[in-house]
Amino acid sequence: MYNLDQTWLPFSNLMRRHIYNVLLICSDYDRFMLEEDGRVEEELYKEYTALGLSNPPKITHTSSEAEALSLLDRLSFDLVITMLDFHTGRVEKLAEKIKIIKPTMPVIVLAPSPDHRRVKNLKEDNKKNIDYLFYWQGNPSLFLAMVKLIEDSLNLEHDTSEADVQVIILIEDSVRFISSYLPKMYTCLIHQARNSILEALNEWGKTLRMRGRPKIVLARTGEEGLYYYNKYRKNVLGIISDVNFPYKGNKTGSGLELAREIRKDNSEVPILIQSSDITQKGEALKVASEFLYKSSPTLLSELEEHFIKFYCFGPFNFIDPKTGEIIETVETMKELQNAFMSVPASSLVYHGKRNDFSRWLRAKGLFTLASTIKAMTFKDEEHCEKIREDVYNTIREYRMQRTRGVIAEFSPDSYDDTSFFSRIGNGSLGGKGRGLAFIAAEMKANGVQQKFPSIYLSIPKTVVISTSLYDAFIELNKLNVSELVEKNDEDILKLFLSLPIPQELETALTEFLKFVKQPLSVRSSSLLEDSHSEPFAGVYQTCMLSNEGSDEKRLAELSLAVKTVYASVFFQRAREYMKITGHMVEEEKMAVILQQVTGSKHGKWWFPNVSGVARSLNYYPVDGQSSEDGVGMLSFGFGKSVVDDGSAFRFCPAKPKKPSQSLNGNAASQDTFYALDLTIPFDPINNIDNLVLLNIKEASAWPKSLKYIASTLDLTTGALSESTFAEGVKLITFNGMLKYDMFPLAEVVDTILKLGERSMGTPVEIEIAVNTERSGEKKPDFSILQIRPIASTYNESDIEIDDYEKNDAIIYAERVMGNGYISELKDIITIKPNAFDKSKTVEMANELSSFNSTIDCDYILIAAGRLGSTDRWLGIPCAWSDISRARVIIETGLPDFQVEPSQGTHFFQNMTSLGCVYLTINPVYNEGILDYDKLMKLEVVEESKYFIHLRAKDGLVVKANGLEQRAIIKEHKEIEEWQ
Repeated sequence: MYNLDQTWLPFSNLMRRHIYNVLLICSDYDRFMLEEDGRVEEELYKEYTALGLSNPPKITHTSSEAEALSLLDRLSFDLVITMLDFHTGRVEKLAEKIKIIKPTMPVIVLAPSPDHRRVKNLKEDNKKNIDYLFYWQGNPSLFLAMVKLIEDSLNLEHDTSEADVQVIILIEDSVRFISSYLPKMYTCLIHQARNSILEALNEWGKTLRMRGRPKIVLARTGEEGLYYYNKYRKNVLGIISDVNFPYKGNKTGSGLELAREIRKDNSEVPILIQSSDITQKGEALKVASEFLYKSSPTLLSELEEHFIKFYCFGPFNFIDPKTGEIIETVETMKELQNAFMSVPASSLVYHGKRNDFSRWLRAKGLFTLASTIKAMTFKDEEHCEKIREDVYNTIREYRMQRTRGVIAEFSPDSYDDTSFFSRIGNGSLGGKGRGLAFIAAEMKANGVQQKFPSIYLSIPKTVVISTSLYDAFIELNKLNVSELVEKNDEDILKLFLSLPIPQELETALTEFLKFVKQPLSVRSSSLLEDSHSEPFAGVYQTCMLSNEGSDEKRLAELSLAVKTVYASVFFQRAREYMKITGHMVEEEKMAVILQQVTGSKHGKWWFPNVSGVARSLNYYPVDGQSSEDGVGMLSFGFGKSVVDDGSAFRFCPAKPKKPSQSLNGNAASQDTFYALDLTIPFDPINNIDNLVLLNIKEASAWPKSLKYIASTLDLTTGALSESTFAEGVKLITFNGMLKYDMFPLAEVVDTILKLGERSMGTPVEIEIAVNTERSGEKKPDFSILQIRPIASTYNESDIEIDDYEKNDAIIYAERVMGNGYISELKDIITIKPNAFDKSKTVEMANELSSFNSTIDCDYILIAAGRLGSTDRWLGIPCAWSDISRARVIIETGLPDFQVEPSQGTHFFQNMTSLGCVYLTINPVYNEGILDYDKLMKLEVVEESKYFIHLRAKDGLVVKANGLEQRAIIKEHKEIEEWQ
């Protein structure tokens, strides 16, 4: 089977050396002839443009030998072209002087006639200083050929060794025919390269693929031709040879002699013999593939036909070996892959034995794939069925692997199940999409997959609908931003759901759904999400689709989901966040990520075995761990419990065997999990994710789903077994993965975190999902769902807090996120401990929202439990917009309410990104101080059922040092007394 390590072909490393500046030395009349009559520079530009090439060389002219030498000494040139009769001087003397100044400078001499009296002498006597002689016929294509010939010679050694680039050897000593052949040959090659870019995944890929075209080398003697053949034997695509040229002291018939020698070594390489003597045809065809008569009126057309026929340019034609008729024609790898499952075995054997498949693939620059298929043995029709399947799987695997780490342009004609990451439209990918594309490319460049051969490590199959389609949707439906921001969320959503999507998008979604059959997540990826400075998290909508039912139903639900994400740009929560961060709604543009959901089917449910969040920076490390070791939070099933509630099993990716903080804040083990209900239709108004909370006992029906994740507690003996098939209570411990290394979860997470932090230049957070139940012999799937930067809160380190300062502090904390000195705050909104009732947290969230909307300044917030959790039993389920003016947040434990702080929620991510100082205290266990007596001496501004709004007349001072994990809050007058 195909070697996955070889899928990366470094087209970007090919053709490193180019001709950018040409010095043209000729008389003014010659210049006029070239530039005005021949319009060389203009035509050269047209030629480059027509062939899809970039950067045509700039031509600098001089008619003075002295000026030419001065220019060469002072300026940078890549090639010198001079006319044969340059004034009264001798061109060979000029070439000698040029080589003294620039020994490696290529020098080309143009002759006004191939039979010029001096051409013969120059050919024989001045090889040292004159690199090439050409006959100028007024054809600007010759300039293209000269430039490309020099570029090929400069890059030949590197490109053939780096990427197995093919070589065509032209053995010819006639200036006239060299000058005719090369323009036609290069035009054919470049056209073929343009055709082969159908295999490229995007515009940049098309540009790079042009660099992989075959190179042409020109040999003017038999010895030179044989040297090139021996040196590049494995890379020779074909040989074009004259009959008569100098070889071993002879000239007559030397081309035939050389062809016979090459044939003894290689019976397959195409050889074209060409001669002005038609009588040579019979002998030529005995050793060569074809014969070309130089006096033919259609000489160049016949040369082009030879290229197409023997160099496998153009489509591939499957031939019936019995009749010679074409059975099927294919133009791309995808078509070739599919044809292998339907074409008769006799045709496959016929082409396989002739190495036609590998030759055609090489002509398209698919060198690694060509070598792999060439190594397969096409014995006979009896063994062909196995070869048929092997080739099909090899091409499919190659196409799949080459898309990893690459952003492909979505095309309905080429999209299929081998595509990993594609974009629809030419706009931005947005923050999440950009992060996914980036980490996929980094993992590929750093060979991360090869470090973990036991698993399949990648991002899920992803298509990003770029922001250009969002703009098109807004324009198509003539939506007015100023009117939308005046509507409530429900009205905005209903409006968007009633509107059509652009036809381009509908066509793309239809094709996408042909190849993606498992559940889909439809996620926001706005311009502002996951940015370095203000990484929005959880601000916009995410939809989950079962992706089941008829094609019409699936398309309708996917369209509704995309429009739901578009609508969320204008929801109150998003508008509030943009207001806080100083952005306008008009600045935001939305891309949408369509992502295959990692997991497997369990009856009517779909869920991954593991979901989680990990951060390369741990704000609250326990003993034996450092902040730089990072922190991970895992859950069985979907990660909604992590990112919304902060309920998760915590571990240290760098030190997974060391104990970390407790699970679920106050629970011994995960007792519920989220699963996707595949039977519920998508409802964007009432249920956008179709995720259902199930008891962990439900998973016992599928013991394999708990493999490496659950342990079994025998209630009679108290023994803990790692077998999920044993009788007893299932406890989510992740022992198999973290304690016994039966699955490299911690190592993979640690590797990705370190790679992400190094590549992004800042701490990062990732979301992951794992499927250990893939069918057949497929490896377990480890998916990176998202990566985003963590806004740094430790930019300052000079905040000093002395021990004596905590004695008079209202609040003292030793679990601190953030850094800084804040002295402009006066207001505190604090929970009333005696009034706290964990069954009333929804009411508390409403009260906080009311305070936040009426207060006209920033404030300090003191709350119990975990703010922002959607699980109201863990804390107050407020949205960020409900406390948007809180500059400092203190989460405190109460005597009968103890919850660990979460580092994995979207709420927490937004706190860090906005630079909030976040303190965690738990006075019940002597973890920090909250002096309610001092607090209640402050002025009472307003009181509600659960909260009190207080104000310090002289102001408050906050000093926080996250690096040292210390912070205090005091009245301003007390600070003055110390000073």
